Amino acid sequence: MEKSTLDKTVLGLTPQDTFKIAIFTTAGWSLMLTKLMSFENMFLLLAMVSALSFRAPVKEFSWIDTKWLWVLAGVFFGLSALPLLFYWPLGEPSFQFLQHRGTAFVIATFVLILFWQLKPSEDVVWISLMLSTLSVLVVIGYEWYLLGQFDAIYTYRFGGDVTPHVIHFGIYSNLLTVVLLGGFVWAIQKGPWMVFALIVVALISFIGSLVSDTRTAWAGLPEALVGWSIFYSLYLKKNGVVSFKRMVTFWLFFMISFTSILMYFGDRVDRRWDAMVGDLSNYVEGQGHAGSVGARLVLFQAGIEGFLENPLTGVGEDHSMKEQLARTPEITKEIYGREIPIAFGHLHNQYIEAAFTRGILGVLGLILPILYLVYFFGRKVKETKANGRFSPWPLAGLLFVVSSSISMLAEAWIHLSNGVAYYLFFITLFVFMTRKYA
Repeated sequence: MEKSTLDKTVLGLTPQDTFKIAIFTTAGWSLMLTKLMSFENMFLLLAMVSALSFRAPVKEFSWIDTKWLWVLAGVFFGLSALPLLFYWPLGEPSFQFLQHRGTAFVIATFVLILFWQLKPSEDVVWISLMLSTLSVLVVIGYEWYLLGQFDAIYTYRFGGDVTPHVIHFGIYSNLLTVVLLGGFVWAIQKGPWMVFALIVVALISFIGSLVSDTRTAWAGLPEALVGWSIFYSLYLKKNGVVSFKRMVTFWLFFMISFTSILMYFGDRVDRRWDAMVGDLSNYVEGQGHAGSVGARLVLFQAGIEGFLENPLTGVGEDHSMKEQLARTPEITKEIYGREIPIAFGHLHNQYIEAAFTRGILGVLGLILPILYLVYFFGRKVKETKANGRFSPWPLAGLLFVVSSSISMLAEAWIHLSNGVAYYLFFITLFVFMTRKYA
């Protein structure tokens, strides 16, 4: 890389590229601002506009990863839905599950059409990701405006008025941070102003995860910082020291800003951490009230019990609430000394939720696609390292999968249509980008 490329911004976007950026950015905003923009309708419209505007021939469809489509259709949708047949006729929860799985498949199809028709460059995708992240700022600004008080930034849980739920807002914001950290190799080729812009939007997404007060989101970030640090260290070692000082300066600037923001919102982190420790202490010592963490642990116990009694099919989607109410009072009496019925729409753990409601087949329908993605992205990371290209896309996909999987330990966030749409949109994006640019 020549040093001169660091002193100016070189985008060279054509009018077609600008149009593509608008399409991808609109898709990203619709996934975040779901109470303002219907992502189902928006994706249908975007797919139609893309197909009518660019009209790519069928033969250009060949670079799409067909194995991922088979895993998605056959395992994620087919295998995970198979246990529902054991509880025929189906009730409303079962039909909702099928609807959400159907949403996942439709979203993946729409993303496939977007990539097939638009054939986006890395410039288009990175700029679209950065502009999509500005939706986080819109959420914070909009809700802050409605509150009408500056101090609300320290106490209010942002993300409930525009996005589906504050927990989802925190998870989505954190995953955007995980992805954006991989853009420095691209941004540094475009010049210092693009690097600065990338740092700013990454910090905005990080602030979004903090002000959501979502511990689930925070848990997925440390491994991303470690993973990207190793990636950039290897990249610098392989590519010499021409841009070493500049790149280290950018990374230090990000880390200092990152740490400053974390300290600025330290009270939020401390408060949520103390609440978690208190709930865990009450759970272990059998005193006080359950709190959010204690309630989750009680539900985990109930879910595991229900799975062990019905390992093949689970208790059924339609009987989940009833089973929770039947099992949790005995568990809370044993732990807290009093019967407390606890029931939620899901068990706040994606894996236990799948096992509890749909048994081993449901778990396999969730875990097998994750294992495939870890294998796919992990193999591509190894290949890019071996050939010296150091493409960030395989690692971005791997870290997205890992961070998402960790967040699912405390939240069943792909149990809902907007969650599974967000998950499948980015997974499919990374599969396609890895196939094309790794």
